[in-house]
Amino acid sequence: MTITVYGSGAIGSTVGTCSFLSGEDVIFVDRVTEHVDHINKRGLLISDLKGKDVIINPRAVEPHELEEELGLVFLCVKSQDTRLAMETMLPNIGPQSIVVSLQNGLNEEIISEYIGGRSTIGCLVDWGAAYMGPGHIQYSGDAPMRIGTLDGSITDSLRQIRTILNNTNDTTITPNITGYLWSKIIWGNSYVSNALGTSTSVSMLENDRNRPILLALFRESTRVANAASIKLEPLIEHNFDPTALLSMNTEQAINKFVGMADSFRHLKTT
Repeated sequence: MTITVYGSGAIGSTVGTCSFLSGEDVIFVDRVTEHVDHINKRGLLISDLKGKDVIINPRAVEPHELEEELGLVFLCVKSQDTRLAMETMLPNIGPQSIVVSLQNGLNEEIISEYIGGRSTIGCLVDWGAAYMGPGHIQYSGDAPMRIGTLDGSITDSLRQIRTILNNTNDTTITPNITGYLWSKIIWGNSYVSNALGTSTSVSMLENDRNRPILLALFRESTRVANAASIKLEPLIEHNFDPTALLSMNTEQAINKFVGMADSFRHLKTT
């Protein structure tokens, strides 16, 4: 079965490359013409992937060039582009098509509107990469992934997808993928806050002036999740448990920021 990486930026290119190197048939799809042309003519470079630079020479096309019926799709576009991506792919969606969202948002419900919940898989990506330019991705460090169906069922297809994604990073199946995705969104408050300044993630989390502000953001988002009846899951790789932070007193919670900062120290880009 062909794997279609739809949105071949940082995350898509990395997952696609690791799948390609494991022997899978992979086609890369992206709307940036220069990126597609570079992949087809000069290859795709992933820097520092598992400790070395890797170049592959896969097929790459723009969205309007898709022709065949889709099998397994790794959807890696920005959240705001989800509907456009699904509408573009819809003529190529068949009864066996499965779309895995590697977008780190809450896009699964949108995807399921087009193909149904049984063909929609959620995935939490907790490792990082950066788009450096056409045909060049910088990998920033290992971290786990979780995948799951919308109804929490464990299917043969889900197990097969886990095996494929294990080629990129350790992947586990969870019956509560929604809880993990919400926790990542809450954790993402740190990235949003960091965009307002020039600090690295480590220095931001270590700064005594920043910590009460970040804690307030974490707690407010957690209350929103609780109001929506979401059972949040801890992100152990970031030493981050939003539910626990909400129940702790302020001093106890702020002490947890040391471990959060430590979770970034091994990354190439922090």
